[in-house]
Amino acid sequence: MNNRLIAREPELCDSALVETITNEFHCSSMIARALIRRGVFSLEEAKRFLYPDESALFDPFLLPDMKKAIERIQMAIEQGEKICVYGDYDADGVCSTAMLTKRLRMMGADVDYYIPHRHDEGYGMSENAVRKLKERGIQLIVTVDNGISAFDEIALCSAIGIDVIITDHHSVGKTIPECVAVIAASRKDATYPNRYLCGAGVALKLIQAMNGGKYSEEELALAAVATVADVVPLAGENRAIVTLGMRSIQQIVGLSALLRAAGFSQPRIDETTVSFMIAPRLNAAGRMASAQEAVHLLLGEDETKADTFAHKLNGYNQDRRDIENEMLEEAERQIEALKTTGHVLILSHESWNAGVIGIVASRLCDKYHIPVILFAEQSGILTGSGRSIEGVDLFENLSEFSHMFIRYGGHARAAGVTISKDRFPEFITQFSNHIEEQYQPEDFYPSFSYDETVQMEELTVERIKELRLLAPYGEGNPEPVFRLNNVRFASLRTIGKDDKHFCASAVQNDRVLRVVAFGKSELIDPLNSAADWDLLARPSINEYRGSESVELFWLCANASEEKVAFFNAFFVQRLYNGDCSCEKISAWFSGFYSNRVFDWNDSAMRKHYRTLQTAIGEESTKLLSLIRSLKAEELLALCVFAQLGFFSYDTEKEEIVRTNGCAPRTLGESTLYRLLIETQEA
Repeated sequence: MNNRLIAREPELCDSALVETITNEFHCSSMIARALIRRGVFSLEEAKRFLYPDESALFDPFLLPDMKKAIERIQMAIEQGEKICVYGDYDADGVCSTAMLTKRLRMMGADVDYYIPHRHDEGYGMSENAVRKLKERGIQLIVTVDNGISAFDEIALCSAIGIDVIITDHHSVGKTIPECVAVIAASRKDATYPNRYLCGAGVALKLIQAMNGGKYSEEELALAAVATVADVVPLAGENRAIVTLGMRSIQQIVGLSALLRAAGFSQPRIDETTVSFMIAPRLNAAGRMASAQEAVHLLLGEDETKADTFAHKLNGYNQDRRDIENEMLEEAERQIEALKTTGHVLILSHESWNAGVIGIVASRLCDKYHIPVILFAEQSGILTGSGRSIEGVDLFENLSEFSHMFIRYGGHARAAGVTISKDRFPEFITQFSNHIEEQYQPEDFYPSFSYDETVQMEELTVERIKELRLLAPYGEGNPEPVFRLNNVRFASLRTIGKDDKHFCASAVQNDRVLRVVAFGKSELIDPLNSAADWDLLARPSINEYRGSESVELFWLCANASEEKVAFFNAFFVQRLYNGDCSCEKISAWFSGFYSNRVFDWNDSAMRKHYRTLQTAIGEESTKLLSLIRSLKAEELLALCVFAQLGFFSYDTEKEEIVRTNGCAPRTLGESTLYRLLIETQEA
């Protein structure tokens, strides 16, 4: 429905491998094809994907500097040095902090943790924090989920006698800080097989290395939560961490309390539970108050205290939602005032909450499909959070302007920036120009990948349940999306608060499925005005009063490509003129409409002609709008009447025009019409 929506067709699958996987695992060919499209090329790989186990977890000593880090930590424990786990305020950071703090305490270490206050200190290490820790007698700092870009702060640590071990997963620049150890799979010189561990994933590897390769179920569960929350690719080792770790989430007192506070009552926890119930509430502490409250929750063993913290976090999350909506409205007002046509959005406001700007940036990025960076201003300093689209690496592009920043960090799709107010206008101009120079307009066209084209009759309850074999879903392993061609929508109606969403009956041949679209109520009128659409949707199981049915979640829909292709065959390529034989026209027709049954008698054609006269009007009509509004049989009738000279196509203006004063002709003079009759009779 948006301009330039692109559906990226899936690659063809090796039919022999499809059959082999189907037979070996007693699954459908749909599952086998989905596995191949997710990078599975052997039975062994299929087994690891479908049934991940602990063997997928790599040797932690394959990470750079791991041995150095273990030796320094052991020395600190033996000599009674004070250790600080220096964390971050998001879900990944608090899970990492809780995991490592608890493990070090179990090993007898004198350890505490420090998480900077998002609004007062910002992301990562800071000079003030380092000096505070020195005053507390800290002799060793172990960072989790941060530190890879803290060059100045680590240099200060060295100067005042604090050793530093970095464990991080964010993108690494040309150099790394000079300290005891830098444990990061993202290092340029790293050979670790999984470059996409999250912060808690790296912390888990450190715990393994300190504990003879072992870890607790609680540690694995926290790593699973962080892996889902931080949106790293769910393949290989990460997939195993999430699959195995989710089994123990409810055994953690704090997470169990958090689920109760959120109203969770389902028997099974999956990646959706983590993404939409656990992660937002862990994040809310750092966004709205102090992330230390989330760490207290995860470290606690008392259920009563856990319930108290969980209810506070749940309240923070509701406050976050309210502020998020207010900020989104303000951002939309600014966008309307700017009337920009550029391919990046950079906005700021002095009243914006620095803890929420990232979420709002993500929503705007999804809506406009361009990179978005939002800044919260405080005391002459702007703290920004950005989100980007596939193919536009935000961290890499920001790195070109690192000289302007107080600090920055992140990765391809998300990054944080701190900049002084006096440099902000210069940054907006230069960064915007940089994006326009580096990318082409087509790089910003929304596009959607899908698994395969199916008929509605293939989407049975049993088949959709079988698709759960591919879970857990996430980055790098998306939930299966299917394309359904020649779909019509009926019974469209708005639903939800403020009528922002809609549901409808999607009809294909004689099958009907309910489709739900979130935040898309403005599409109801266009969908009512056209008959044939190609729909991309995710199927799911809807349970209601003990019965199960398949329901579709809308991704996008375009005017049927079959109609566009057939139109092009007759008008753009002018195949109905003397340069094309009836056999070639027949080939086009058979390829697109062989499974459709139409009525081509005189009465039906007269009706179609009247419809076309109304649709095209006295002047002319744009090509695409007409295609969207016509049914397949009406488009075919237009081709017949154009062949007879009653309508023509202006290729320069891309408009359909009615021909006035043309001589009477019979339908039989159209080669296409004769073909339609012959096909009907056959």
